[in-house]
Amino acid sequence: MADITLKDPNLENLQRRAGELASGVESLAALFEQEAIRLRRKDEIVRLNALRSSILQQVEWATGEEMAARSGYNKARTEISLFRLGVWLVMMTSENRTMRAISRELLSGSNGREPHYGTVLVRIGPGGVPEDVDVVCISHLARESKRDESEIMDGLLGHGNLLFSGKTFSHLIDRLTGEILTGMSGLPVSAERFSQLQECRLLRLNPPKNKD
Repeated sequence: MADITLKDPNLENLQRRAGELASGVESLAALFEQEAIRLRRKDEIVRLNALRSSILQQVEWATGEEMAARSGYNKARTEISLFRLGVWLVMMTSENRTMRAISRELLSGSNGREPHYGTVLVRIGPGGVPEDVDVVCISHLARESKRDESEIMDGLLGHGNLLFSGKTFSHLIDRLTGEILTGMSGLPVSAERFSQLQECRLLRLNPPKNKD
């Protein structure tokens, strides 16, 4: 009877091949996982770039609307100034006391404070990026509510919003894209985390001076 302790070369070969196959499966699974991560990061970056493009287009459009509104206001103000000049001439030259009284009333009317134009900002709400991002025309809201722009911005900030210029927003998206590529961040990004990106950027732009 053959010694059962003797090793079967076929069995050893089968075991070795099974081990190699198992190792290959693990390597393949790791490759699939890495590819899935790469594709997810790529998709998130595509989403961010699309968001940036859309937001910057909205900023440009709103800024153009503000320029048109400012132009219309300046034109109207010029016409009113000419009208007031005409009224003043009537008041100075007319001998009719009633006409002079009416002219005086027209000239005494208050022009009020100058309206705001041109302040367009990107708002990031508590929902973060990319879901809670839009463009806010601060000047338009100030004109509608007859308040200062600072009041409008303080109100938005007080409700947990962040406000950025279009240029700053674009720079922060670049920084977030870099973090996604290295695996430091991923979507969605909270408003708090996005504000930290700005702080990091400010530190890079204004590095602390070495003390002697």
